[in-house]
Amino acid sequence: MNRAYNDNKEYTEAMAGLQFSDEAKARMVQNLLDAQEKATDNVVSMPQRRKRRLPRIAAVGVAAAVVLTVGASATGVLKTASEAFQGVFGPTADTEIIDQIGRPVGASDTSGGVTVTADAIIGDKYHYAITYSIVKDDGTAFDIDLTNTVGNGVLPLTFEESDCTLSGYLGGTHGGSYFFDADPADNAIQYVETREISNGEVRGHTVRAKFKDLCVYDDEMNRVLLAEGDWSFKFNLDFEDTSVSLPAGQTFDLNGMTATIDEITLSPLALRVDYTVDSEVQWDENAQSGRQSDHDSEQMNRYFESVQILVKKADGTSLDLSLAGGSISPEGGKTICQKGEIFSEIIPLEDIVSVTVQGIEIPVQQ
Repeated sequence: MNRAYNDNKEYTEAMAGLQFSDEAKARMVQNLLDAQEKATDNVVSMPQRRKRRLPRIAAVGVAAAVVLTVGASATGVLKTASEAFQGVFGPTADTEIIDQIGRPVGASDTSGGVTVTADAIIGDKYHYAITYSIVKDDGTAFDIDLTNTVGNGVLPLTFEESDCTLSGYLGGTHGGSYFFDADPADNAIQYVETREISNGEVRGHTVRAKFKDLCVYDDEMNRVLLAEGDWSFKFNLDFEDTSVSLPAGQTFDLNGMTATIDEITLSPLALRVDYTVDSEVQWDENAQSGRQSDHDSEQMNRYFESVQILVKKADGTSLDLSLAGGSISPEGGKTICQKGEIFSEIIPLEDIVSVTVQGIEIPVQQ
């Protein structure tokens, strides 16, 4: 059964601090769940593997966990990667690293007097992020209140339809997307997508991006058309992969089962841990599509959510990635798990001391 997995609890927690009413948040949650289900229905997974992709907090939910500040403006001039991603990774982002591993793009399409442009990409072995600018060609601003955000500067916008696929890729993905305004002084708004792929590597693929009709949520969480259009273009995922592999093969106890770390992939952008559990997860085959049953919730916690992952930095602080997204795949009496996330900041590898997986600390060799 190849379908997306959505955790209602994570969406609800992500929405808890937002400015809309509880009823409005609930409607947004449902809208996001429905949109995610539709979006992933078209994802082709390997037919012999029943996979459930586990978004950390998808769509606007992801945005609630990201700190957004100022960023690059849309001027029609090709931006550097650091200009395009400044608003995504914070005001103190390491621009040298971003320009080293990221690449400007500049691919765009115009429809209905609005131009959507892919400004830049950044990525590593399994992850990538893309920033887009959306601008009215007549030079006027979009008719929205930029102060009416859903938290952390994120705008309550959505595309009626969006489909960004990797040419030739047959595996699953998880991640998120959100809108924000990098520069209130210009007439552009920004859109960001982050993704982790399950199979193979990111580089070498072509992104085919398709968007239709930009909408804004009103106070009742209904979609209101903001800009009618149909935008479509493609570009290559071309960037410098600076990820490294940490020592693997360690075993740990996981709720009475034995799990083995297969791979740990670390970059200044993201972390992913692959591990195998010596017991096969059993899904509730009668669960409602797009909803998590109590049985599946227990299985998720047992095999996936209870695995603690920490990234220790040289300054003594740690990043807790225990709630990262990923995938679970029952296979031959075992369960193949992938758990990873793009950081909310760029972290030079020399600033990372170790990665800890379920109590096992793996040093990062400098």
